[in-house]
Amino acid sequence: MDLAQLEQALRQLPKDTLLTEIPEVQNSIKHLLQSNKEMREYDPEGKDPDLTQAIEENQQLMERHEARIDVTLRIVRERVGEAAGREMASNVIAFRKEYPTKQEEEEGVFL
Repeated sequence: MDLAQLEQALRQLPKDTLLTEIPEVQNSIKHLLQSNKEMREYDPEGKDPDLTQAIEENQQLMERHEARIDVTLRIVRERVGEAAGREMASNVIAFRKEYPTKQEEEEGVFL
């Protein structure tokens, strides 16, 4: 689903469901980060091409998830209100600090 389709789908969700979208995506990101951590621990030198590919695919998925969160935040602001948008944005900022998805930041942790 591209971002335009996602935006259209988010506009059609009930507001209560819309508000659960970001935590669900964040949960997925946490699992992907944990999976990448475990694969790196299993193959710290990156010699297994299957694991290397899986890590890269997870990284790309996390980048798409981050874009999905940004779109969802915008739709929350439009449909639910600026106060709800600010509250969710604050939670997103805290989440991104605790669970960075940028590969170079992750690699810094594992050196």
